Order: sequence, then C-alpha cells, then structure tokens
Amino acid sequence: MAEGHAGARTAVSWLGARGSRVRWWRALRRTPPAMIGAAVVGAVAIVAAAAPLLAWNNPVAQIAKPLLAPGGPYLAGTDQLGRDELSRLVFGTRVSLYVGVLAVLVALALGGTAGLLAGFYGGWLDNVTMRAMDVLFALPALVLAIAITAVLGPSLTNVMLAIGIVYAPTFARVARGPTLTVAQLPYIEAARAVGVSTPAIMLRHVVPNISAPLLVQTTVSLSTAILTEAALSFLGLGTQPPTPSWGLMLSDARQYMLIDPWIAVLPGCAIAITVLGFNLLGDGLRDLLDPRLRLF
Repeated sequence: MAEGHAGARTAVSWLGARGSRVRWWRALRRTPPAMIGAAVVGAVAIVAAAAPLLAWNNPVAQIAKPLLAPGGPYLAGTDQLGRDELSRLVFGTRVSLYVGVLAVLVALALGGTAGLLAGFYGGWLDNVTMRAMDVLFALPALVLAIAITAVLGPSLTNVMLAIGIVYAPTFARVARGPTLTVAQLPYIEAARAVGVSTPAIMLRHVVPNISAPLLVQTTVSLSTAILTEAALSFLGLGTQPPTPSWGLMLSDARQYMLIDPWIAVLPGCAIAITVLGFNLLGDGLRDLLDPRLRLF
C-alpha cells in the first residue's frame, strides 16, 4: 500500500513538473525577444562547442597571403598575418564565452554571498559590506577592470578575476534586497524555532527564494562581461597573441580597416550579436520570473 502511495506521489510530482515546463514553454513562445535571445545564445554555444569541427584551418597558422578578401577557400578572408579569419572568429567564440561565464560565476560567488550575508544578518555587517560595495560602484567598471588587470598583469585568468571583482557589487545589491524581505518571513522564524542551523536556513529557504533575480542578473551580466573582455583585449590587457579573441582581432585590424574592412567588421558583428542575444534573453527571463510581469 505504501508503495502504491509513493508511486502515486511520484506520478503527481512528475505531472506537475511537466505541466510547469509546458506553461514555461508557452510563456516563452509569447515573448519573441526571449526566443530570439535564446536562439542566438544557443547558436553561439554550439559554435563554441563545435569549434574544431567548424574551423577548417588552424587559427594561429599563417597559411595564405595577408588581407585576402572573403571568398574562395577562405570564406571570411585572411588577416594581416595570413591567418584564416573564419577560424579565428570561431575559436574566438570559445574565449569570449569562457571568460564571460567564469567571470560572472566569480562575481556571483563573491557578490551573491556578500549580499546574502549582509541581508540575512543585517547590523554592522550589512553596513560595512554595502559601504564597501558603494566604493566599488563609485568607480567606472571598465576603469576599475583596467586598474585590476594592470596590477595583476595581462592574462586570461587575470581578466576573469578583474571582471568578476568589478561586477560583484551588482550581485551583492541584487541578492541583498530580496534577502532582507525573506529573512523576516514567518517560516524563517519557524525554522529557527525548531532548531534549524543558520547555514541550512540560508541554503534551503533563502537562496531558492532569491534565485530568480540572481538568474536574470547572471544572464545580463554575461553580455557585459563579454563586452568588457573584448575591451580589455582591445587595449592589450586581456587575451594575449596568438590566442584568437574578438577584442584582440579588432585591435589588430585598426591599421588595416581602409585596406580590408572585413577584418574589423566581422569580429565587431560577432561581439554585437552575442551581446544582443544575452541581453534579449535576460529581458525575457525577467518578464517570465517577475510576478508583476508574469506571462502565465
């Protein structure tokens, strides 16, 4: 009998989860910008994952004459050193996503944890934490990232750390606001009353209830992180040659734009399309997760 009840509960929970997924899919289909953003992000992710299959040539090998126009065996032409531009664009997708995702995860870990602790405990910890975040907010993000990268040295790892530190205050504020509200709810007091430990309360009851705004902020921050990485690489503080990077490709193309504009147009378009895709996806998720804008 107990097995029958367990099976019934399992079936009900599965049907409920399936119904929820169906409602989400229907709501997503009614949000064209989110669908477009999801398609763009999915396409970029596929290109990054399948880079060795999509790139016909070695992205760092000098295999042809410099500055060949698009066409023939080189669909996107060649750069100033005779390297296949299409292969460098494809492998540059990997670098941009790699840096963007890891940098945002660093920002989420640092800022999200700081905001969670500040909002949950309050008092002096909240004041000290948020004043420190205000100091970081007072500095322009790109200038702060340049300063951190200049101190640590130009490298891919240091770029990820710099971007993560720069965007941590945003996640701290996003996490702190809902935490202040959730920490005062009756079920938090009930959990304390029955002896649930503070870390367990935060992980089981607070974090799930503040995850929606953090998810939206994560998606939006991916676009700005990719843009910041491209800017740092353009300035020579990010990805170092000969590793293909969209920002580095733009930097190398500055001197040859009048001769062969394609070597600047293509990486610029790649950056713009990717950033637009993440922004559209973030806006769509905000519409889906915000109760005031709930579409289902």
